[in-house]
Amino acid sequence: MSQKITEAIEDVNLIKKVIDKTQNDFSKVSDFFIGIGAVQILTCFSYALVFGVMKRMEDISLAIWGLFRGISLVSVIGYFMVYLIYHKRLKQFENELSISLINIWGMLLVGGEAFRIFFHIASYGKAGNVQFIQPLFRFVFVITGCFVMGFVIQDKLIQRVSLVMVFLFLILEGTGLEVRVADFHGNDVKINAITVFTTVLLSVGMIFMGLYLKKRKEEK
Repeated sequence: MSQKITEAIEDVNLIKKVIDKTQNDFSKVSDFFIGIGAVQILTCFSYALVFGVMKRMEDISLAIWGLFRGISLVSVIGYFMVYLIYHKRLKQFENELSISLINIWGMLLVGGEAFRIFFHIASYGKAGNVQFIQPLFRFVFVITGCFVMGFVIQDKLIQRVSLVMVFLFLILEGTGLEVRVADFHGNDVKINAITVFTTVLLSVGMIFMGLYLKKRKEEK
């Protein structure tokens, strides 16, 4: 009888160690999310910089327009580089769970951005609600990753916040709000609110995700 009790205690301790290791594994991806947020902020600054140059020009050349439209590639390249860096780092720790999580996010972010750009090129000049569909793609890819993260690491806060983000997105889409972001040669430049919302989610939201995961590790 005592031997069975001892074996049961050992099994419980082993399970606890596995759970602790799992939590540590997931916490190691925190810097990945901070890196993603930094890339998105860099992309926004790039848009603002090139747009500022365009405002000072009387005649905008095709090269400048091409540069402005090509800034979207910054996010794809940046996401891919962040993915490669942290995927390599996690391999050194042999953390299969974290690597799987990184792979999921890499597919959603890099693949999602590549798909969005391809859709933009394919639909260029065509009629349709393209301004809604593009940010919708980005939001769906990001929120899917957030839900996966919340369920995999069993974090109810991430799950609840993700659900709130879905409701906010639907409300913003329903209102059809537009946000004035600049003035271009006397004309207001506006973008829909869901584009702003998704951009904030990919920048500030990802950074907060990384910081939260760091804090979550410290509390374990």
